[in-house]
Amino acid sequence: MQTVMRHRRGSGIYCTALLTALFLLAPLYFQPNPGGRGLELPYNIPVWGFASFVIGGGLYLVAATQQFIRPAHSWAFLLFPLVMILSGIVAGSSQPIPWLFRQIYVVGGILFLFSLFQFNLKQPQVERILYVVVASAVINALIATTQIFSPELIQGWLVTAGNTPIGTFQQINLLSSFLATGIILSFYLMSRPSIGSAPLAARLLLVVCIGSGAFIITYIGSRVGMLAAVSGLIILLISRRQLFKKRAMLTCLGLLSLLAGTIPGGTIQELSGFEKLSQKTVEIAKGADASIRINMYAMALELVAQKPGFGHGIGNFQRVWGMQSGDYHQRNPDARLPPYVTHPHNELVYWLIEGGIVSVVGILVAVGATLLAMIRCGPQRGGGYAALLLPISLHAQVELPFYISSLHWFLWLFLIFMLLRHRTTTATVPLSLPATRLIKVSVILACVGSSYFMIHSARAQSDIYAYLTKKEGQGSYLRVALNNLYFNAYAERLAMRNLLHASILGKNPDKVRYFAQWAEQQIAVNPRLKLFEDLINAYTFLELEEARCKIIHTGTWMYPMNQPLKTAAGTCKNPG
Repeated sequence: MQTVMRHRRGSGIYCTALLTALFLLAPLYFQPNPGGRGLELPYNIPVWGFASFVIGGGLYLVAATQQFIRPAHSWAFLLFPLVMILSGIVAGSSQPIPWLFRQIYVVGGILFLFSLFQFNLKQPQVERILYVVVASAVINALIATTQIFSPELIQGWLVTAGNTPIGTFQQINLLSSFLATGIILSFYLMSRPSIGSAPLAARLLLVVCIGSGAFIITYIGSRVGMLAAVSGLIILLISRRQLFKKRAMLTCLGLLSLLAGTIPGGTIQELSGFEKLSQKTVEIAKGADASIRINMYAMALELVAQKPGFGHGIGNFQRVWGMQSGDYHQRNPDARLPPYVTHPHNELVYWLIEGGIVSVVGILVAVGATLLAMIRCGPQRGGGYAALLLPISLHAQVELPFYISSLHWFLWLFLIFMLLRHRTTTATVPLSLPATRLIKVSVILACVGSSYFMIHSARAQSDIYAYLTKKEGQGSYLRVALNNLYFNAYAERLAMRNLLHASILGKNPDKVRYFAQWAEQQIAVNPRLKLFEDLINAYTFLELEEARCKIIHTGTWMYPMNQPLKTAAGTCKNPG
């Protein structure tokens, strides 16, 4: 028992420090980058670095104390990664590296969730972390405000997109859902008993977060952000109304701050945030945007019907979607479809296509266990947790925030941890001395290895950007990236594209043929739109008209709404 107490005594401080770094410091890390998702965005690299130490610390505590703290119905949260791995084995994947990183993403997230329980965080420590998230939201709102009015002030530090507020996330809807979470968190903390003894600076932080977050969300005109903030706030105010009544003055101040941010944010600028929202709503009413969504979901259902059980395999979405696009468009020539699709803008649909019903059942079981935990918490506490989880959960139904921003993924998991921590069980894990030492050493080595990989990935990302922006000595910039497991495929595409252009310029048909063979293999696995453009150029140089028209036909089949491919098809007498 003394050993257990000794190890647990400082674990809460360790976890609090790591989560502070994860939610507050990691989003501020930036280096020039071409954009994208996952580790292609700089801040995700330290986010995963800090998360790996949280996971490592949790596993180390299990070995050191020989105790495993788990939430009620923990099997429900372990089911999804198990069925996901099973689905991946049965369905297979033509892209092993994306498959591997998807597994790591989900399994790492579940390990992160279970590791949080091992630190036995007390309520004051949990609330400190929530204040850290609120502070992070304020910083992002401040950065976004600077991006609107004086982007030149931060051009040397952060990427800017004209006067568009994108925060540190480089995407407006990610910023909106994060700020919406910050707003609801601020009101939630106002309803906590501890707010009575909180310092003035803490209360001021909550009020500023509400006003600044509301300003940016309405300025952007984000439907996701506005709907999440309004819906979450209504749920919160209703479910915790008795607590808000006790703090009526602070609650009123928070609501006034909300209005003070919403009104100018929605009215200033030539085309106001309210007008942007109105235009988007009109588009839906007219059927333009809704028509695209309906056709996408119709295609998705057709793909699910083809392989309902285990899906088409993780990493195979773009290939099977492209093939289905041609077939669907041929049957529905007037159907509105986006010109280029890399995901179906819905988390559940994404898993249905790639992982099948088996994977989605795993997700729904975990969702069911979460809802059950909310109900058991009662309307006041459970309603509060539902409101906190709403913004990011809603965002996942219209886009893929988890794959773009790992910060959203771990914040969402931390909020789930808050909900589940009220009902836990401690199980004894009998380990021999050699097993205990092996686990401890393995955890330390894994953390060191993870840190090295993240540093290597940061260098690879930096070199890829240098390659894309500098004209002289380009080849040397890709050496690190080509030896990085995550960036290898990206670097290979850049290197091969450079080979093509240099070979065409140098009139070297052998190397152009080599590129064409490689590109044909790549298109069969992952038909990226840029590959079609390059392959058409290669066949044009080689004067292989039949092969050129064949690849144009394949491209227009997979991307029937892409105008450049349709224009190219007009130059072929018989593109089929």
